[in-house]
Amino acid sequence: MNIYKHIKPEIIEQSMFNNEEMIREFIALYRTQTPIDFEKLTKAVQQTDHQQIMSAAHHIKPTMEYIGASYLKDQLQLLETSAKEIAAIDHIQSQFNSLKIVFDELFNELEQYEKSL
Repeated sequence: MNIYKHIKPEIIEQSMFNNEEMIREFIALYRTQTPIDFEKLTKAVQQTDHQQIMSAAHHIKPTMEYIGASYLKDQLQLLETSAKEIAAIDHIQSQFNSLKIVFDELFNELEQYEKSL
């Protein structure tokens, strides 16, 4: 039974060949780099820079597959599409705010998973 809402440990474990040390290293790297990338997205939204929003969302999107976070990948795709289509910034801000909540939940789950190893 998966106790996590956003991540899928079995995907992480499978991609890391069930090697606990590799899993720990991967999660540590993921928990370090992804917030930096998300901060770029945050700044782009704050600056209402559609091009940078699109670029940052596109950059983060595939990393969600590595941890089984398909819902977040889909939400990043929606944000990327909105930016590409030059959607109203209030619409993009709303999408981003929802995404940020889920992103924070995801990082709490990663921390819990890391502690369980």
